[in-house]
Amino acid sequence: MPISALQCKKIQFALTESEERFQQMAEMTGEWLWEQDKKGFYIYCSAAVSQILGYQPAEIIGKHYTALLTPKDQSTHQQFAHQDLPFYGLINHYQHKDGHHVLTESTGLPIKNAGGALIKWRGVDRDITAKKIAEKQIRQAQISLAIAQNEITIAQKIQTSLLPSAPIATPEFEVTGVCLPAEKIGGDYFDYFFCNEGHLAMVIADVSGHSIGPALFMVEARSAIRAQALQSVSTSQLLALLNQFLFDDLNKTDYFISLFYCHYNAVTQQLHYANAGHPTPLLLSRTRHTAPSCLVINQQNSLYCYSLDAEGMVFGVRKIVFFEEQQLPLTTGDTLLIYTDGLLEAENSQGEFFGLQRLSQLLLDNAQQAPAELITTVLSALSLFCQRTTFNDDITLMAFTVK
Repeated sequence: MPISALQCKKIQFALTESEERFQQMAEMTGEWLWEQDKKGFYIYCSAAVSQILGYQPAEIIGKHYTALLTPKDQSTHQQFAHQDLPFYGLINHYQHKDGHHVLTESTGLPIKNAGGALIKWRGVDRDITAKKIAEKQIRQAQISLAIAQNEITIAQKIQTSLLPSAPIATPEFEVTGVCLPAEKIGGDYFDYFFCNEGHLAMVIADVSGHSIGPALFMVEARSAIRAQALQSVSTSQLLALLNQFLFDDLNKTDYFISLFYCHYNAVTQQLHYANAGHPTPLLLSRTRHTAPSCLVINQQNSLYCYSLDAEGMVFGVRKIVFFEEQQLPLTTGDTLLIYTDGLLEAENSQGEFFGLQRLSQLLLDNAQQAPAELITTVLSALSLFCQRTTFNDDITLMAFTVK
């Protein structure tokens, strides 16, 4: 049925009105709206193109859509010039007027006549350059994070492997220890080993801070201690040498190390020790010593809890430091508990510290326990006191008993 002149006029009016609405919408949005003829040449371009590609709309009209693309996209996007199917979310790589590349997400719809023949294209491009850059940065950050986490895991395994793998138990004594880092990598360190026949060396240290830096100093200190201990130097000499060895590195990085070192002669039953600003270990004994100072006494069982102190400054403050050496005879049943300050400074919900007095009394109350059992008891009491099993600082314990 032929279309009358009036119907033709109505159709033309509706089409004109539709295109006016389209152009009005184009001017109000930040997206680049465009029309192309059926061969792909621009016949309309919204003002947003100047923000996206740096061209004025008049500079775009008459250009083929591939002329604005990068050389790579010019070859791959030629296929769309021979199709009349809609496309959605097509990624275009455009060449900005100043030369840099711009990424857009493009949607295009074919406009056809009543007979199905293609008249033109109408579409929109949205600038996604910033979005893609952000996505790339996020992916890179995720990759970097995964690498860092893997490196931390490796460092954690290395650090754990450097700690004693098992207790040492002989007919004369028994020693064991545990380290609970506040983070995956901690700054606490403990070690025990035979420095020569019949002589057991024991050391505990706390590097300020957490994570990789302190862990590296822990490894450095461990290597130096083991090397010096084999030279049969005294405990005070070993600390003085170690402080000089570590001073420059510590001073450059503003780290410091507190450390307690002792060795036990199983033949003479003498304990020699020196302290570099570390919390004083506790000695549980039935022997009444005039020195060191006695903290708590259990008169019913004739038990004494002593604080083993010796003069000395933390490593990293001065290069030349005097370290006092003390010695003490030990007897069967004597127990030495060595720890880092994370134990004493652990807080409960009221802000109260676990503290030295509580630890001393706990040691007296469990005098009969073997080293491993004693450590378990202390950690259980700490968890009960704090009402949690993780802590803000590294916590390390080492227990030694004379048989």
